[in-house]
Amino acid sequence: MDELSYRVFEEGDLPGLLRLWEEAGWGTLSLQQWREWFVDGPQGPCLITVAVDPRGEIVGQEIFAPALVSVEDREVRALRFSAPILRKELRGGSLHRGRHPMVCLYKAAAAAAQERGFEIVYSLPEYAWLRILRLSPRFGEARFGETTFGCAGLALEAASLSRLERSARTVEAQPVALFGAEYGELWRSARESFPIACGVVRDGAWLTFRNSGRISLEVRDTGDGSLVGYSATKRQTGLLADVLARRPEDLAAVIAATALWLEAQRQATHLKVMRTPALDPALHELGFEPVDYRFAFTCSALGGGAGLAPERWYVMPGD
Repeated sequence: MDELSYRVFEEGDLPGLLRLWEEAGWGTLSLQQWREWFVDGPQGPCLITVAVDPRGEIVGQEIFAPALVSVEDREVRALRFSAPILRKELRGGSLHRGRHPMVCLYKAAAAAAQERGFEIVYSLPEYAWLRILRLSPRFGEARFGETTFGCAGLALEAASLSRLERSARTVEAQPVALFGAEYGELWRSARESFPIACGVVRDGAWLTFRNSGRISLEVRDTGDGSLVGYSATKRQTGLLADVLARRPEDLAAVIAATALWLEAQRQATHLKVMRTPALDPALHELGFEPVDYRFAFTCSALGGGAGLAPERWYVMPGD
C-alpha cells in the first residue's frame, strides 16, 4: 500500500477506472452513464480521487458528488462522498494506518475540495461505516458529526388505506411532468416554515437530476391546484428517497397521497421511510411501524470551519 500514489482523477484515467468498477463487482458502466452520473450534474462534475500503482494502473477510487447546501442564511458548496472502490488485495489491513488507501483517497479529496471552494462534506453511509469515520482526527482531518435514524414501514393494504384517505382528503398525487420553478418556491417556503437550518437545496435542476429513475410524484391541493409537496420513491425497494412539503403540517397529506397512488397503480406493496424528527409526527399519524434497519448520516466542515450539527439537517436518503 505504501507504494501507491493518490491524486485527482484525470480524463485519461477513465478506461482504467471503468475496468476497476467492473473488477470490483459494481457491474459495467458505459461512457454515457459515466457522464450522466458523474460529469453532467447540476452542480458540475464530481470530484474523484484515484489510487495509482507503480505501473500507472488505477487500483482505487472515491467519488465526491457536488451539491449546494443551505446553512442558516447562506448557500455553500458541498460534496457527498460514497464508499471507495478498491481492488480486492487492497481492502484488508488496519484502518488505523495513515497510509491505508481509504484514508489516502479521502485526504487527497479533502485537500482538492478546499482548493476548489467546497466547505462541507457529508454522507449517508452504511451504519457500520460510522466507526471508520470516527478515526478521522487521527489522520489530521476534521471530526465528523454523526447521527442515526430508524426506519419505518407501512403495508399498503385495506387496513391502512382508510387512514391514508383521511389524511389525503384535500390533496391528490400525480406523476411529476417537470420539476419547474415552483419547486424552488416550495423549497423556500419549507425552509422558513419548518424551519430548515441545514439541508441540500432542492431546486428544479437538483430534483430532476437526483430523482431520475425514481417514482416522482407531485401532490397538489384539489381546491386551488397549488403545489403542496412532492415525493420520490425507489422502484426496487419502496423506500421514500425524498419528500418535502411546504409546511410541516402538510407532510402527512403528502406521504398519504404518495402511498395511495403507489397502491392504486400497483407500484408498491409497502412504503418505507427514514424516520427523522421532521417526519416522525406524520409517520405516527399515518400508522407507520418500526422496521429493523438503521440509517446513518455524517457531515463535516472542511478547512477547520465551524462544526455542523447533523441533527439540524433536513435529510433524506436521496440527498
